[in-house]
This record gives sequence, C-alpha cells and structure tokens, in this order.
Amino acid sequence: MPLIKQLENKAILQLLLFLFEHGKTKVTDIEIDASSGTLYRALNRLAKLELIDEERKRPYTRYIQLTGDGKAIAGKLKEINAVLEAKRDRQQRQAQTGSAQTS
Repeated sequence: MPLIKQLENKAILQLLLFLFEHGKTKVTDIEIDASSGTLYRALNRLAKLELIDEERKRPYTRYIQLTGDGKAIAGKLKEINAVLEAKRDRQQRQAQTGSAQTS
C-alpha cells in the first residue's frame, strides 16, 4: 500500500495547507471545513506521521506547527491546489465566454 494513502482525508489535506499558510497556530484557531472530531483525528494522524509538532502551554493551550517533512509535503499540496484553481478559473472564463457568445 502506498504511504500517501495515509493522507487520504479531506481534513488532513486542508490542515496541511492551513498550517503551511499560517505557521505555528493554536489548535482552537485552526479554521478548516471539518468537525472538531475530524480535526482532532487529523491532528493525531499527522502527529503519528511526524508531519506536525505540538507544543502545550499551561493550562490548556496547544500549538501546532509543521515539521520540515510536513512543510515539504504541504508545499507540494499548495502547488497542486494552485494548478486545480487555475484550471477551475479557465473553465469558468470559458463558460462565461460561451454564454456571452450565445446571447
């Protein structure tokens, strides 16, 4: 089984991109499209894969940041996301051009 399969979870991908963009972040400040249970499962998976580091401060604050490997993976995901967004934008422009020509 390919190791990338361990990242097959929308919350994990979103979390990697969020941390890449925001850097060290309090867990309570993470804003992704996932329930809190899904978020915490994603955090646990990324910690097991050693893609994030966690720092706890008293009394209950947790900070999360990407490790070097986490940054490398998240950087590639950002590149993939940029390609997908550019494709979507081209398709939207083509659809608008096509509807303008038929009017």
